[in-house]
Amino acid sequence: MHNLDLFQRALGLVPPWEVVEEKFDAGQKRLDLRIDFPKGTKFPCPECGREGCPVHDTESHTWRHMNFFEHEAYLTARVPRVKCPEHGTRQVKVPWAREGSTSRCCSRR
Repeated sequence: MHNLDLFQRALGLVPPWEVVEEKFDAGQKRLDLRIDFPKGTKFPCPECGREGCPVHDTESHTWRHMNFFEHEAYLTARVPRVKCPEHGTRQVKVPWAREGSTSRCCSRR
């Protein structure tokens, strides 16, 4: 099993979400996982659930996850905002973040 597949399964990610990169630094005791989705993916509106909303833009966010053994673990992902015909532009909820969890915002694309 490839490392990316292992981490994807461990996080319980399902398409369109996938682990696309991992960086492990034993000296720094740190594991970084980058999560992404394929270009052209459409998401449901987080407000009404309407399927097939196109991605308007994305913003990179990083979350501190549980330790991977004694190593700090961080998840970084492009979080999409979708364009709903009824509700306008809304940010998608990501499956690995609990309600009320905080992330560090990095950049908008």
